[in-house]
Amino acid sequence: MTTAMTIYMAAFVCIYVAITISYFFSETSGNFKRRAVNKIGLAALFLCYSIFEFFHLGYGFASIQFICLIGVFFAFLGDVLLLWSFTKGGISFGVGNFILFAYELQYFAANGLSFKDYWWFIIICAAMLITWGYLWYGGWYDYSKKPAMKWAFAPYIISVTLHGTLSIAGLFVLPFSAKSILLCCGLILFMISDYFISLHKFKYTESKAILRLNSGTYFIGLMLVALSFSFFN
Repeated sequence: MTTAMTIYMAAFVCIYVAITISYFFSETSGNFKRRAVNKIGLAALFLCYSIFEFFHLGYGFASIQFICLIGVFFAFLGDVLLLWSFTKGGISFGVGNFILFAYELQYFAANGLSFKDYWWFIIICAAMLITWGYLWYGGWYDYSKKPAMKWAFAPYIISVTLHGTLSIAGLFVLPFSAKSILLCCGLILFMISDYFISLHKFKYTESKAILRLNSGTYFIGLMLVALSFSFFN
């Protein structure tokens, strides 16, 4: 890694983390315009960094990295839409989640792994979804104010749990590299953030701490995914 590359990566991280911290306050300020500008700015940062590195390193549209870029774009779009519509934002995130899952499968294959090397991620995925489903459909979560969400939220949580739990497996089976660590840790944080959002939307609706945990894990997670574009393997 060149000195120039190290400098602009460090600059990106410092600026991004600073804006993330400011978002912890703007999202609970009650000022929609301030929150929207802050959130869209963060989402634009992780998308623009990913695009820059995609072209800077010359991945090419035929590379599997393009699949990841599309997934990151849908995350950006989800962030924007979520400001005005929880449903539209959720659909965009859901599409992005399945694209990121497809990218990971290709990434695992490109690193010489077959399904038999990581099939056990399904056990982790099933355990998490069964636990969440028991709480969700058992009434622990309160969706009385948004009854349509009882069924609509399930496909979404499945989508994010797929790539999150596959990332857990990736930490153990992928060759050790900066790219694999950044990618897997980033997607695990992405998954965790959505379990926090289900708590905030349907259980502890007034908790600023949980809302900030959601934002912190999500935006740092996407920062790590964006940084993974800086490495070939």
